[in-house]
Amino acid sequence: MAVGAAAIFSTAGVIVRRIDLPAWDVSFWRSTFLVASMLPLLLLQWRSALSDVRHAGPALFLSALLLAGAFVAFILALGLAPVANVLLMFGATPFATALLARFALGEPLHRHTIVAMAVAAIGLALSVVGSLQAGAFAGMAVASIVVLCMSGNYVVVRHRRDIGMAPAIWLAGLISGVVALPFAHPGNLNWSQLPWLLALSPGQLAVGLLLYMACLKRIPAGRAALLGLLELVLGPIWVWLFDGEKPDDLTLLGGLIVIGAAAANVWLDSRQATG
Repeated sequence: MAVGAAAIFSTAGVIVRRIDLPAWDVSFWRSTFLVASMLPLLLLQWRSALSDVRHAGPALFLSALLLAGAFVAFILALGLAPVANVLLMFGATPFATALLARFALGEPLHRHTIVAMAVAAIGLALSVVGSLQAGAFAGMAVASIVVLCMSGNYVVVRHRRDIGMAPAIWLAGLISGVVALPFAHPGNLNWSQLPWLLALSPGQLAVGLLLYMACLKRIPAGRAALLGLLELVLGPIWVWLFDGEKPDDLTLLGGLIVIGAAAANVWLDSRQATG
């Protein structure tokens, strides 16, 4: 599930390149379509959703706030810094997630996981170093908010594995849509952009989030965060395949290092579990 979620999330770059709208407009419509697409699912499973809200309302609300914070901060970060700088900051996600889970949930933090995270961070840095630009510290600082939000959401989901997270995803879309509305111009939308917006959300975002939230309940923090980095590696690959923009050698090398680190960590985890 984690690999599937990463693969789905990584298609965002290819889709967004085909939407000729400002970032806040994309954020608004992405959130609007997420809310609209999740509503039938909630209505279909209204008894279960109502039970989840009744028994874990604060946890669902906190998860929604963290997800919405990640959505909004990501858009702000891209407005302040080049994509490469933002992606480089995301290299801290495995460290933050594993450490937070260690202190908040008591999850073990194995030595091989620490090594794998360090290697993956080096690989991610190599993959974007060729396009780094000076003066983007503000964007990278905002990107760190995304890291903290995603890491915090992991703790919330793992703490309440007994409930479904669909209401939290719906509420996150509602919150992020309301935040984006003052900065967006919904009237800019035209029919040619609609198919790509629908592919972005509900297609990419809703399906990816459902897989992502489900996998968080089943795998430990270090593995979840490392596999999440595959999203950042696969993004340039999709652009290469669909738009013909071949990544440079450092990008490919860095991607191979990240994938190798994640695969090695999963293999060592499985050996330790069966040992």
